Amino acid sequence: MWRRDSSARGFLPGPRPSHDPAPAETTVTVDESTGAGTPASPRVASRRITLRRAAFASLLVFAVAGGAAYTQRSAFSAQAADLSRRAIGDENTARLESYYFRIEDRAHRLKYQVLGGSDDPFAAKVRVEFIPDPPAPVIPVRLRADPPPVTMEAIAGTFINGSIVSPFETLIWSPPQPMTFPVTKPLRETLDAGEGAWTTTGLPRSTPTDPLMAKTFIRPDKTRPYANVGVLLVDSRRVKLSIRGGTKDPGGHRGVPGSGVIPAAEQSTLLAAFNGGFKGPHGGFGMVADGKEYMPLRSGLASIAVLKNGEIRMGEWGKDITWSDEMVAVRQNAVPLVSNCELGSRVREGNDTWGYVNVDSSEFITWRSAVGLTKDGNLLIASGNSQSAETLARAMWAAGACFAMQLDINSPYVLTSIFWPQADGTVKAEKFMDSMPDNPARFLKTNERDFFYVTLDETRYYR
Repeated sequence: MWRRDSSARGFLPGPRPSHDPAPAETTVTVDESTGAGTPASPRVASRRITLRRAAFASLLVFAVAGGAAYTQRSAFSAQAADLSRRAIGDENTARLESYYFRIEDRAHRLKYQVLGGSDDPFAAKVRVEFIPDPPAPVIPVRLRADPPPVTMEAIAGTFINGSIVSPFETLIWSPPQPMTFPVTKPLRETLDAGEGAWTTTGLPRSTPTDPLMAKTFIRPDKTRPYANVGVLLVDSRRVKLSIRGGTKDPGGHRGVPGSGVIPAAEQSTLLAAFNGGFKGPHGGFGMVADGKEYMPLRSGLASIAVLKNGEIRMGEWGKDITWSDEMVAVRQNAVPLVSNCELGSRVREGNDTWGYVNVDSSEFITWRSAVGLTKDGNLLIASGNSQSAETLARAMWAAGACFAMQLDINSPYVLTSIFWPQADGTVKAEKFMDSMPDNPARFLKTNERDFFYVTLDETRYYR
């Protein structure tokens, strides 16, 4: 016997004798003309359950695959950009990127309005790392060419004069003065905690009394409070800066590939590494390194040069600096962000000034990176999210740069890694800013694109 359920179209089974076995799972089919219901066969119900499980399993697979794809989104976006350039050309790809950047920027604005943001882009970390003691300074001593004779009269005379005559001449040595932090300039009326303040916390081989490196962050855009530029300051007297060509860029299209690797002999003293500039065909910016001309050097471009003695120079090529036989490496990229300790005159230009294509790339709001020098000649390495060319320039100027140039842009490419030496001679890679995309160990592998790396070298510091 079946009874109608007044609350829904269908029927529910009536009371059953207690000795009846539990029925197989069924569904009820309703005849719309008569209202009568007949139970569907168990096979049909089973098929429906199987379809539900299959649908659920498919959703689960898509979710897992989507999560995996999200973790590798930087690599995918880089590959997609290269594929798009081959398919529709640089200009059309740049226009698509401009649409994407606008949508992404709006999403970031909305996210910040709803969820807010972190005050400090550097995650607080407590670590115990192996850091070897630095070598003790060597006090130079040289033998005098003609030491005076040691006689009783001479000894008496030296005591009378308050000095001691010795056949050795000791050069007076005093430890070098620690690096002086540049004075940062506020770009907003109210600064967040730590903004514009230099700290050695979380940096290898650095302490407040002996700062090999220091860091701070700048928020240069009042309309985007979530946009941070992290700045790494390095004592140029105590390091060696190297530029390495990638296996494909910038010279691969000219038949001039680079090794793309940091030599194994230098990895034990590795301090930091960061991305280079644009791809070779994208702007034709010059690069010389490793004894090769990857791209010809051109006048009027912002340039960074490394000399044989380890000195670092920056300026506009052909105006501030030119080629010298003392140079071992030069990298150019666009025009100056900062020059003569002031904002560059072209930071608001569009078209190909900041992005190689005839699109207003100066307004692309995206990850950007830069390198610069302070008035004392110390190195500044910077990267930031949601930046235009102008806001990046302001951040470098505020951090104390007297000259600065933009490097690569967009999240697949922008990365700064710092390295912690380990007891076995290896190094542990870590992102400079947690929000940076890609793996910090990228520079310990073979790289398709050019990059910079910094190693400890204090031969000039203690001499």
